[in-house]
Amino acid sequence: MANAQSRQAFIKSEKGKLLRGELEAMVKSRNYNTRLYSLTSDPKGVHFIEKHMNYMSTYSTMDHMQYLSNLRLMTKITKK
Repeated sequence: MANAQSRQAFIKSEKGKLLRGELEAMVKSRNYNTRLYSLTSDPKGVHFIEKHMNYMSTYSTMDHMQYLSNLRLMTKITKK
C-alpha cells in the first residue's frame, strides 16, 4: 500500500492533475451518472473525485487510463 507521501506526490503530479481533470469533466457532464457515488449534499462531485483519486494513488502501477475508461463505462447514461 502507498503511504501518505507517495499518495500526495501522485495527486500533485502531472498525471494526477490530468486524471483529476478527467474526473471533473465526468462530474460536469450529463452523460455520466456520478451522483450515485456522491453524497446528496455534494453538488460538485467532490466525493466522487476524491474517492477515485485516492484509489488510483493507492495503486500507482495500475493502468490509470484503463481505470478511467472502465469508470466511464460503468457510469455512462444510456439513452433508450
